[in-house]
Amino acid sequence: MSTAELKELLAELSRSTAELRASQQETAIQIKETELQIKETELQMKETSIQMKDTDQKIKDLSGLFTSQWGKLVEALMRPGTVKLFQERGLQVNQMTERRTGRDSQGEKIEVDMTLVNGNTIVVIEVKTTLKVEDVLWHLDKLGRFKEAFKEYAEWHVQGGLAAMHFEEESDRYAFRKGLWVLRCEDGITGIANAKNFRPKNF
Repeated sequence: MSTAELKELLAELSRSTAELRASQQETAIQIKETELQIKETELQMKETSIQMKDTDQKIKDLSGLFTSQWGKLVEALMRPGTVKLFQERGLQVNQMTERRTGRDSQGEKIEVDMTLVNGNTIVVIEVKTTLKVEDVLWHLDKLGRFKEAFKEYAEWHVQGGLAAMHFEEESDRYAFRKGLWVLRCEDGITGIANAKNFRPKNF
């Protein structure tokens, strides 16, 4: 190989090396840009996640407010005639109270929507806009702890009741079988849904 050919080969190698370095630098820049884009995407995803959580919380807050207001409406619709309804069933109710709270033996809070009293019997009523089987079970558990939370009724007969505008999963029938009073609130009219020969359970 001549000196001229050797010089030309070295020059070619030098050009190839320079091009390779330039290509590597360009690739490194592209990698950094891609990494930056990934970080920006991750940041956007985090921001979106935060916004979604915030939106979810607002929806839950609105749902809770909506449910709470509907519950108060049902209670207001029930209030005028409930005493008379139970009197007609032979339970001589002479007192009604609303929104009572107490704590059981474990210190857990128990809230009662309505109570009806006739001397030595108290009917503890839970009010719902829509009643499901899980609500019946929850109320049964509450009734089981009622005397712990309200010790003044320790020697009384405690009966349970559920009132609602809508009943899902045949929750009304389930409540009947569990010995609970069931009150329907339809078109502003409250009525006891239990059969005339119904015998409530004492808790």
